[in-house]
Amino acid sequence: MAAISREHRSWLPAAEVNGEGIFLELKYEAVKAWETKLAVKERTRVLRAAFELDWKNRYGKDEPCVLEVTGRYLLVHALSHVLMRQLAIDSGYSSSSIRERLYVSDQDYEMCGLLLYTASSDADGTLGGLSRQAFPDRLLSLVVNGIRSMEWCSNDPLCIQNVQSESEMTNGAACHACMMAPETGCERFNRLLDRWTLVGSPDDRASGFFSSLLDL
Repeated sequence: MAAISREHRSWLPAAEVNGEGIFLELKYEAVKAWETKLAVKERTRVLRAAFELDWKNRYGKDEPCVLEVTGRYLLVHALSHVLMRQLAIDSGYSSSSIRERLYVSDQDYEMCGLLLYTASSDADGTLGGLSRQAFPDRLLSLVVNGIRSMEWCSNDPLCIQNVQSESEMTNGAACHACMMAPETGCERFNRLLDRWTLVGSPDDRASGFFSSLLDL
């Protein structure tokens, strides 16, 4: 770390960017009830153990894990990636220009939301194509179309059955054909993704949080 000046300054360097985004919040009580399902608890336990093992291998056993992997985190993260992919189709922005911020907690504040945004130093971040998708008539079709696209993957049944390499074990049912996004836009570098949390599996659709949307 190097000081920006030999003398104390009351300001810090910054860059002003223009942007737009969409914030969505899931109904906390509905998510909380969904987390109590035995299948969800088991799915969460497996991915939590895989993430913690990966963390220890990367940073050592003495370095505490910075993230508590919960069912709601897996759900919000999966939904975020689904909407990023769908927004790239509907809004006109490229998939690499849309980024996510996840707000998930059950500690001091009960949070279960996500922000999808784009920002740049020129006028490209203010075209309006992204925020316009938040209008009620557009938002419903955005979510429904995104969830429906997760029902099947071109890599099924391997994808939904979690047949993957050791380096991808921090994910559930997720691959580049269905859920993964450019790593510049993902908070966890395409880790902790599982479309099962959204739509379940062909043998257990009821465990998916958004499974009812498949019938619309």
